[in-house]
Order: sequence, then C-alpha cells, then structure tokens
Amino acid sequence: MLKVVLIGLTAVFLSMTAGSIKKEYGFMVAACAALMIFSYGLSRISVMVDAVKRFEDAMGLDSEYISILLKMAGIAYLTQFAVSLCRDAGQGAVAGQIGFAGKISMLIVSLPILQALVRTIGELFT
Repeated sequence: MLKVVLIGLTAVFLSMTAGSIKKEYGFMVAACAALMIFSYGLSRISVMVDAVKRFEDAMGLDSEYISILLKMAGIAYLTQFAVSLCRDAGQGAVAGQIGFAGKISMLIVSLPILQALVRTIGELFT
C-alpha cells in the first residue's frame, strides 16, 4: 500500500507542476500514475483469487457462482477506473455512458445467479 500512496502523491505533485506549464501534461502524468497503480492492483489480485478459491473449497460452494462474483467485481473496478479517468479529463458525458455500460454488463453477467434465486424461491412455494 505504501507504493500506491507514494506513486499517487508523486503523481499529484508532478501533475500540478506539469499542469501549470500545460494542462495536457498534467493530465498525462495523472493518467500514467493511474495506470501504474491499476497495474499494481491487478498484480495483487491473484492473492484475492487464491483466498476465494480456498473459501470456496472450505464451504463447498459452486464455482460458477464465485466466478460470476469475481467477474462482477472486475467489471466494477474496470468501469470505475475508466469513469474516473474520463471525469478527470473533463469528459463527464463519456464517463456517464461508460458507467451505464458497466452496470448493464454486471446485470447481464449476474443473470445466472438471478435465475437460480428465482428457481429456489419457486421451489420453496411449491
């Protein structure tokens, strides 16, 4: 976490300095730092996936549901990353559309869980 904080703070100071020269330079510094932090987060995701797999094995859960939840988390993180970059660049309309597409994608990915839930509720009442 210390690496992320140091990269972020360095990027903010460099972005402010470069942004005073030319606004585009400040944005590029911030975008590069965001990509560095994002790639660091992706490199650490394997730790989380391993922990989820151990949890899945211990609880005897269906791997399909866990993979769907991981996909939804990935979509949420990617969408938030893209939305933040677009808003920082002053492109609020594009950010809004990316957010909308991310929500629709999460809904589509979650359909098997919703179907299983409806099926289970139906079995309770029959």
